[in-house]
Amino acid sequence: MSKIGRVCKRMTAFVLAGLLALAPVQTARAANAGNAIARGIDVSKHNGAINWGSVASSGISFAFIKVGSAKSGMDPYFDANIRGAQAAGIKTGVYIYSYASTVEQAKNEADMVVGWLENYTVSYPVVYDVEDTCHKGMSQAQLQALIDTFCQTVSAAGYYPMVYSSKNWFNQKIGNVNYDKWVAQYADNLEYNGASFWQSTSHGSVAGVNTRVDINYQFKDFSSLIISDGFLDRNGQTMFFAGYKMQRGWVNHNETRYYLNENGHLQRNCWFSDESGMYYLTADGSVARGQADVEGQQYYFDGNGVRLTGWVNLENGRFYYAPDTGVMQHGWFSDESGTYFLTENGDVARGQVTLEGQEFYFDANGARQTGWLDLENGRFYYAPDTGLMQHGWFSDESGTYYFSTHDGHMLVSDVEIEGVNYYFGDNGVMQTGIVAKPDGKQYFYDETGAQVINQAFTIEGAPYQADAQGVIAPAAVETEETVPAESAVSQQ
Repeated sequence: MSKIGRVCKRMTAFVLAGLLALAPVQTARAANAGNAIARGIDVSKHNGAINWGSVASSGISFAFIKVGSAKSGMDPYFDANIRGAQAAGIKTGVYIYSYASTVEQAKNEADMVVGWLENYTVSYPVVYDVEDTCHKGMSQAQLQALIDTFCQTVSAAGYYPMVYSSKNWFNQKIGNVNYDKWVAQYADNLEYNGASFWQSTSHGSVAGVNTRVDINYQFKDFSSLIISDGFLDRNGQTMFFAGYKMQRGWVNHNETRYYLNENGHLQRNCWFSDESGMYYLTADGSVARGQADVEGQQYYFDGNGVRLTGWVNLENGRFYYAPDTGVMQHGWFSDESGTYFLTENGDVARGQVTLEGQEFYFDANGARQTGWLDLENGRFYYAPDTGLMQHGWFSDESGTYYFSTHDGHMLVSDVEIEGVNYYFGDNGVMQTGIVAKPDGKQYFYDETGAQVINQAFTIEGAPYQADAQGVIAPAAVETEETVPAESAVSQQ
């Protein structure tokens, strides 16, 4: 930092500076620095090697370290100074002495600083020192354009920008800028309102620094403006810092994930995709996880926030999400594994289910079943093409069956259907002809399966008589009323 304070011509200031050079920093206080919240120094190669442990022990809490300039490159002491100061627990900002006379050159200076700082930690502002001879003939608008360009560029890189110059330059040449100001005025009092830092002398004495050194006072609290770790709102955007570095891309924080775009801005209320998958970033920027409603549609996101598609098995059910959109499906759905019905909450239907007045059966995975099913409450049959539960009469190559019109289970043994008695074996097949039962033999017509009751009939010419319970016995004498069994259909 150049010694701008030489513009102060009062003899008392020079006398005071001389005295301060001989005194420890504890006595080098400006008269109106009582409201300062911290005291610091700024250094460059001109201060030589510094014992930063001794500096910290002397009460210095921050330091601005020259990073370099466009003419001379990186300051040869910058690396040692910034690492030493940080190791001693001193907050560290940096400054560049500007030689820019165009906005393009100011942009180059900013890019140069950002590149130099890539492998360093900066915990205080990045400062643009505007005071060179090349700036003296520039207009206020031109100077402010340089400052805006530099500060916007370093701000976009995640650093907190600040401008350094003398009180006279701020008042007479630079004017008001929308950035924090570090004001140099070597005097007992700072005669400038709104300064964040005050460089009060260039003749300070601090333990650990073998040369005279600039003394600075801090008036603005930066603890909530420059942070080591976490989220920070700045310039209308939310950013995330780790080790004072603005982050981009994915960050893990508080057991969830966030995404910051190429500008380091937190993304919210939007879909985002990359090579790892599709995500939805919620109102606070965290990834949606689990089953989530997005604009009235249901989706499912895994623990990393990746949107899942296809079948998803969860503790509360089995769900299907469209492969192209990820939207939860409802209603009938078929794929190569089967046909399913997805209920109102998206879970597959399971077991015996009535849908729009029709009964179906779905297995434990939700696949619709067809054909014969043996269940705890009986044996059932579901149509192969539709899966509908069978009721009433049904025949296939194995025989004729009857299913309850109430619940669809297959009937066995003696069954009365519309006033006619039938008999179904243990396998459910309707029986015909003579059936031996514990209480006697009974006869069921071959063509219809209807039981012969209280009637005389013949079987292959032999006369029989069925009593009121249907038990049959050979008849002693065949009468004219005897009905041949083979003609029984016409007699029903």
